[in-house]
Amino acid sequence: MEQLPLKLSNAIDRELAPLHPDRLRDACYDLSQRYARGEFIETQAHRQAYIASRLPATFGVIRNVLKRISQHLTPVKTLLDLGSGVGSLAWAAADFMPHLKSVTFFERDIEMVRLGQHLTQNQLDPLQISWCHDDIVREQMFPSHDAVVLAYSLNELNVKDQLQVVEKAYEATDQLLIIIEPGTPQGYGNILTARRLLIERGAQILAPCTHNRPCPVAPAFKEGKDWCHFSVRIPRGKYHKRAKDGALPYEDEKFSYLVASPSPHPVPKARVIRAPIKKTGHVILDLCTFEGDLDRRVVSKSEGEIYTLARDAEWGDEWQE
Repeated sequence: MEQLPLKLSNAIDRELAPLHPDRLRDACYDLSQRYARGEFIETQAHRQAYIASRLPATFGVIRNVLKRISQHLTPVKTLLDLGSGVGSLAWAAADFMPHLKSVTFFERDIEMVRLGQHLTQNQLDPLQISWCHDDIVREQMFPSHDAVVLAYSLNELNVKDQLQVVEKAYEATDQLLIIIEPGTPQGYGNILTARRLLIERGAQILAPCTHNRPCPVAPAFKEGKDWCHFSVRIPRGKYHKRAKDGALPYEDEKFSYLVASPSPHPVPKARVIRAPIKKTGHVILDLCTFEGDLDRRVVSKSEGEIYTLARDAEWGDEWQE
């Protein structure tokens, strides 16, 4: 499970402690309904609902993605977060970017900026944190950074604006562009659109794809049968449970993502793109391969060490056989 850092959890507790439980629950329900209608955060109550019910999930997804591409993150010193919300990316990045020195946040909602500043104040030293109150659609260009992130930002834009933002984000990318979207058909569709544009611009796709060929899941997606997504288990803190009336101590958050680079990087031979099916004596792995194909690999117990690797494999892992 992807647990919130204690400092961030404590900062959220301090922010939400004065709020009556019923008001928080109502705000979370209202925000959820707004998301379902394609609407987004509007009031201070929505912002509080966001940090109670959505921030743990988005943080967990971001951290999971960074963990899966950690081998590419070591050189990163500067990080740009476009559509940053309250800045949860910085908390996750600190664990996987050992040479990270500065993080720049772009956020159009001034109250989210203020809330983010409040949550991060004196909590992420020695990182240099900069906040910019800007609309990423209207901004003509972004300052260059080693890594640029668009996390849950494209789903708030129309297709034309998505393409423009992705192009500007890629132009600002020195090493890595990371895009994360909800693990819904619409979120995967946004990832596909960005992927096509980035390949046209000469980017190398690093993850989850292990190739620049056409996505092998896309034909099934067009027929409404399948889409490429992954899942991470998120523990529910006390405010998270209260906000959602959740009985379980966790929830599973689905997401789609894409990592690209303007320069060559080594990539794995395949990636596990569905939850492994673990039977007695064998494991079934659904793989997206370096050749751009979908392959179902049945690994039997007689294969020894490879079987052990398959038993340990998780949804979203690299497969290097």
